[in-house]
Amino acid sequence: MQTPAKTARWARCLAISVLVGLSIGILTIAISSFFFYQHYSSQFPADTQNLLSALTSGVLVGIGVGAIAAVATAGVYLLFGTLRVQG
Repeated sequence: MQTPAKTARWARCLAISVLVGLSIGILTIAISSFFFYQHYSSQFPADTQNLLSALTSGVLVGIGVGAIAAVATAGVYLLFGTLRVQG
């Protein structure tokens, strides 16, 4: 039986950063949608589209925060990998 091939460092970095970005993005969508809904319902109590507006705003914020988290995670992972290889 063959031993499994080693995963390339860039592939591991990509997988970790995508998973971190997705998890933080989904968490951010839930939290920011709640806060946006509270704001919209207090400012516009008669509007029937408060929930839709809150979810839309939450998704936009979640995508942005998730993307920033993914890039930051990849940068930290690559930085520590570079320091470990040289040091």
